[in-house]
Amino acid sequence: MEQNALSIVTYVTQGSMPILEPLLEVIGEDIGGEDLNQYIRFGDLTTIHFACWVVLPSTADSSNPMNTYRDTLVLETNFDGDLDTHLNELISKGGKALDAIYAYCDGWPTSGTANPGAVLAYLKAHIVATPAFYIGCPRHTVADIRNARDVRAEIEEFLDSEDKQGTVASASDAELLQRIKDHLVKSQVSAVPSLETLDAQSRRSWRNVVITALIGAPLLLLCSPLILIWYVALRINEVRDSKIVKPPLPVDPRLFGKEDIWIQNHLTTLVDVKPGKFRLGTLKFVLWLVNILAKTVFITGQLGGIPTIHFARWLFLEKDRRLLFFSNYDGSWASYLGDFVDKANYGLTAVWSNTDRFPNSQNLAFGGAQHIEAFKAWSRQHNVYAAVWYSAYPQETLQNLKTDIRIRDAVVSNSLSTTDVRELLQRL
Repeated sequence: MEQNALSIVTYVTQGSMPILEPLLEVIGEDIGGEDLNQYIRFGDLTTIHFACWVVLPSTADSSNPMNTYRDTLVLETNFDGDLDTHLNELISKGGKALDAIYAYCDGWPTSGTANPGAVLAYLKAHIVATPAFYIGCPRHTVADIRNARDVRAEIEEFLDSEDKQGTVASASDAELLQRIKDHLVKSQVSAVPSLETLDAQSRRSWRNVVITALIGAPLLLLCSPLILIWYVALRINEVRDSKIVKPPLPVDPRLFGKEDIWIQNHLTTLVDVKPGKFRLGTLKFVLWLVNILAKTVFITGQLGGIPTIHFARWLFLEKDRRLLFFSNYDGSWASYLGDFVDKANYGLTAVWSNTDRFPNSQNLAFGGAQHIEAFKAWSRQHNVYAAVWYSAYPQETLQNLKTDIRIRDAVVSNSLSTTDVRELLQRL
């Protein structure tokens, strides 16, 4: 089963922000629905990995200050399976939240979730496409991840018990593995193997690298005249943009209260696209390329070498004049930005050098994020506060999840070599 991205974008009814924002705060402060939040229990939504509601506050269009962007509400979810099943579950189990929140958004059906068909049509009508979407652990559902986590916990508890009885040290690797298998059969935890193992994904990734190189090299040669014309236009735009100096934007102080509560964190970045068809066309091509690589090459838990991103996506708003970025990642904001600079600054710059106020770049992918302090300041100024953020497994890093999956898949395998068995036991 594949994971998918959902982004629902609606305008907030004029004058409703003083009511909507406190409502979102109540939900966000009690994300489990155990006390003040009587609207939604996210844990009841069985297919959601991550979700957030974020308000994009009204502001002027940077390319045309006479235009104003309205207050906008965005719902982000990363979910398993097909769209209709996901939305119907959201309506049936989160109906009170939808009625309470979207009553302050334009066009919400007067009957609300009492008419599920009307609500389904409303939500689908406000979906914004995702031009680039990255999955850190593809083809592993929420249920699959939780199963792997439960299997590992069960095995560790069993081994602790065996160790106290002094039976671990005297057993051979093969004997210990068989004991583990026998225990799982008797336990309440049933190990369900992955549809595609992590090793199989790694092999598929390398095959795709070779295919991409074989296809990409001839295309580059064939398109070299067009690339040369594009490069000249790029340098003209970069020289011109380097002369534009804009004052810094204020940083929302609420951001700091929502960070580092869990092992994971959430990032929302909203930027204006630089004016002109050239910049927009370049940005769309870069995101198209990122999306292809994310689905074919970066399928082993590392986006451009960064091993901490669970999900990430980009989408366009306001008729392609704004770019919104969502990311769910491990560690602190500072370490995350550091990873970007150290491991993926070229790709990062290739995307955001086409957006407003980004540090000056050269040749599309150079400079930019390599100006570390300027990049961090730019990021903070464009981060948007998310009052509501949910993770199905907030205390698990991506690397831990992959370890759990490897252990679970190895335990149910019947073709482990002696070396494989030794590696499995070492992981435990």
